[in-house]
This record gives sequence, C-alpha cells and structure tokens, in this order.
Amino acid sequence: MHDYNTIVGVISLRNDKVSYPVIRQPYGIGNSGIDLIMNRYKESGLSWEDFLKLEPSQVEELIYPPKNIRKVDIPMPDFELYYERMMTKGSRVNMFYCWLDYKSEHPNGYQSSQFYEYFNRFIERNYGGDKVAMAVERIPGEKMYIDWVGDQPKLLVDPHTGEIRKVHVFTTTLGVSSLVYAECFLDEKLPSFMQGTINAITFYDAVPRYLVPDNQDSCDP
Repeated sequence: MHDYNTIVGVISLRNDKVSYPVIRQPYGIGNSGIDLIMNRYKESGLSWEDFLKLEPSQVEELIYPPKNIRKVDIPMPDFELYYERMMTKGSRVNMFYCWLDYKSEHPNGYQSSQFYEYFNRFIERNYGGDKVAMAVERIPGEKMYIDWVGDQPKLLVDPHTGEIRKVHVFTTTLGVSSLVYAECFLDEKLPSFMQGTINAITFYDAVPRYLVPDNQDSCDP
C-alpha cells in the first residue's frame, strides 16, 4: 500500500504521459503498482479536480479498499509504451513479444487474445480505425522473403550438459506459397544468415530470382 503523496504523484505524472521508468525511481513503485493505482483511479469515475478534493485518507481507501470489499484487479498493459517499441525504426518487436513482456511482469494479467483486443482498441482510439491497404502483386517463385523473428525463445542446445540458451529464429517464405522454412541459430551474424539462406534454398529445392531481407539490418557483421 502506498501513501497519499505517492498515489497523487503517480496519477499526475501518468496523466501527463510520463513514462513508467521515470515514475518508478522517485516513488519506489513497480509497474504493477502504477497500473493498480491508475486502474482504480479510472474506475472511480472522478475527475482529477474532484479527486484532489478528497481527504488523504479517502484517497488511500479509494485506491486500497479494505480487503473485504477489494476485488481482483488485472493490470492494464502500457499500450503506449508497446506501440512506441514496435514503431521504432529498425525494431523487430511484435505484439506477441509485447504480450510475453507484459506476462513476465504480470503473470496473472490478460491472456494473449484479450491483450490483442485491448491493443486494437487502443490503436483505434488513439490513431484512428481506418486502415489503408494496397494489393501487392507477386510472381510465383520470384522472391524469397527473409527475416529474423523478434522473439528469442530459450531452447536446450546441448543435451549432454543440459545447457539452455536463447536462440535466434531465422525464417523465410516464398511469395504466392504457403511454404515456410525456419531454423534456430545462436546469433544473427552474417555466417548464420548465409547458412540459413543456403539451407532454405536447399529445402525449397529451387533458387528464387531475388532474396529479400526484411530490412538492411537483417544480419550483424
């Protein structure tokens, strides 16, 4: 339970769009604590002006009600932060990665389907719901699309020693095809990229005219 000053400070900063890391240090509060305060403040239905008119004890009881009337709170993800991560130039972060990050911080939080639904609502509410799409004409066998998956799962890499390490997933697909080739590597360096490309071409048993990496940073030197 946090005191009146912390509660008011957190709400004030979040209303001003201040990020979680900036808030955590001065108040000694974690992301889940910030989410809890903001969720219960929003549930109160009070305007900020009316909220400030409450006595300190009323504010503390509103945010941290007695156990016999307290209900289970599910922390709402910080979709603004996740959106910024995905939109950063060169980012490989996707929604699934964001959900895993959220669940690691809040194990009892929303499951993936709910997470995606709330994220879509956030996008529609803040950035508009209209989507512009353009049909892309593809020629069968002309291009092989290459990318490193943003998520890095932990896998057993040595059955003798039991060593578990994060792996990097190399993926490819052919245009106008449901064929996909994926392989795990210990890094995303150029030799791994080249070996994955060779193995993919061997798997498809054909050589496309063009190899199309997702971006220029698809492999490290």
